[in-house]
Amino acid sequence: MPHFYRSAGLMLMVLMLGAACGHVPQVRAGLDDVLADPEAYEDTGLIITASIGDVLERHSLYRERRIEVTGQLAYYGSRSFWTWYLIVVDQQHKLRCYTKYYRVSVGRDVEVMLLRAASEKEPLTVNGVLHNDGIEIREIVYAGQLVRPNFKSPVLLNAPGSIY
Repeated sequence: MPHFYRSAGLMLMVLMLGAACGHVPQVRAGLDDVLADPEAYEDTGLIITASIGDVLERHSLYRERRIEVTGQLAYYGSRSFWTWYLIVVDQQHKLRCYTKYYRVSVGRDVEVMLLRAASEKEPLTVNGVLHNDGIEIREIVYAGQLVRPNFKSPVLLNAPGSIY
């Protein structure tokens, strides 16, 4: 009987290792390339790169797909919307990007990144799934730093006598 548990444990470890190593590769491509040969992107984590203007002009083709846009940060906060969001601008086109989790404020790591992008006036890159009301953010990239706003780091309170 102990031999059975040992072999079952070994099989379970092999299955877990196989599942951990078997992730799909992320591939970035333009919408025209994807529409021309959709089978080439079936078993990949496809992210469609696009300009904000193209997303707004051909919204129905991008809808419910994971896309990536780059632009200047025009605003971030939670004014007149159900969660916090940011507005990215590319020339005269604007696009709202938001998180699906109800939060009035952003996490500290995202806020620091957005403050840097606003003060340095450099473009940032946002990727996520496009819906009717904007992009549901998966990742924000600025100056080689990546944050995922679906995780909000806990607030550490500094109580007297604590080490934090």
